[in-house]
Amino acid sequence: MAKRTVASGRFAGGGLSGEPVAKTLKWGLPSAVVLALFAGLCFWPVNAATVRLPRENNRLFGAVRTAAGADIRLRYRHSVEKTMVEGRFTIAPGPVLQAVETWMASVGTGLPNTQSARTRREGEWIVVDEGLQPIPGFDFFLSAINKTQVTVDGAAVPVAALAPGSVIHLDVEYVHLGQWVFWKYFNIDWRKDRK
Repeated sequence: MAKRTVASGRFAGGGLSGEPVAKTLKWGLPSAVVLALFAGLCFWPVNAATVRLPRENNRLFGAVRTAAGADIRLRYRHSVEKTMVEGRFTIAPGPVLQAVETWMASVGTGLPNTQSARTRREGEWIVVDEGLQPIPGFDFFLSAINKTQVTVDGAAVPVAALAPGSVIHLDVEYVHLGQWVFWKYFNIDWRKDRK
């Protein structure tokens, strides 16, 4: 059995490191706590509103960390009617993307049905209540005419940087905070099942 020397505060016989016991406890325990907190945060569940590129192996183009109730907007100029359209969506627990409203400057070919029970006027806009219909994500074709904009809680996803003819897929995905951080700072996609 090792004897403790009074002068050095070390165990006689040297031990493995020869470090004082108090110093090892002073740094070892807090380091273990910090490491455990960090590991826990890496697996903390978060929602991310995502823009993927289906024609590029579902590459993740943009993602914004969100929570239930987030405001997602897709604004574009309709290619046939040449009028502005804004689709408004939210995130429900699950996470699930839900259609809230469609705002249009006029009605016409390819625009949502404007049944009077679901439609109202807001100044120059015709607003169609979409009734929080769940949507499993959707594709949208970008053309030069569209001038498409995507925002999540006011933060813009720069889809205007994509070439005309690109297709984007809007959705909400459940990820771990660590996965989102790796995408945000190192551009590492969290989905391993990309098609």
